[in-house]
Amino acid sequence: MNKSTRWIPTLIWGILLTGWLALLFMFSSQTYEQQSIQPFLRSHFNYDQLVRWLPDMTITYRASVINSHDRPYSFIEFLFRKGAHLFVYATFAAMLFMFLRALTRGRWFISIVLTLLVAVAVPALDEWNQLGSDERTGNATDVVLDFAGGCAGLLVCLCILGVVKLWRSRTRSRSRNRHY
Repeated sequence: MNKSTRWIPTLIWGILLTGWLALLFMFSSQTYEQQSIQPFLRSHFNYDQLVRWLPDMTITYRASVINSHDRPYSFIEFLFRKGAHLFVYATFAAMLFMFLRALTRGRWFISIVLTLLVAVAVPALDEWNQLGSDERTGNATDVVLDFAGGCAGLLVCLCILGVVKLWRSRTRSRSRNRHY
């Protein structure tokens, strides 16, 4: 890539990252009712149908006990919310790493360390932001879950980049071998 276009990946990843952060904090500022999927679930699935489909499981989270057969709508929403935490922060960490990698011109170690540090700081700020929202509570357990999502996203990103690098090196070596 020549010098005049070297900044383009940094700009693209920066815009994507900024948009993702804005989306994250917008969701974080919403009330529990604004985010609830239970009205959707209730309108599309009847109680008995869900009880038949779900295995009999109980999840204890903080002071709440959620049983899939007693409260199937709450159970599904809980799994959906925690899965969303993992997905949102996995995507965030992958975008942040790609932005930092472009910004630092491929210095992987610095990009990884900064991504991990920010992958703890942003969830902590997110949970702190929720303390100011109606009917929401900040939770240290969610910071750990979000950080796990961030680590998973970073790992997936690194694996994909490794596969791409391996594929490119094999493609280059094959094209060099054809010329001889």
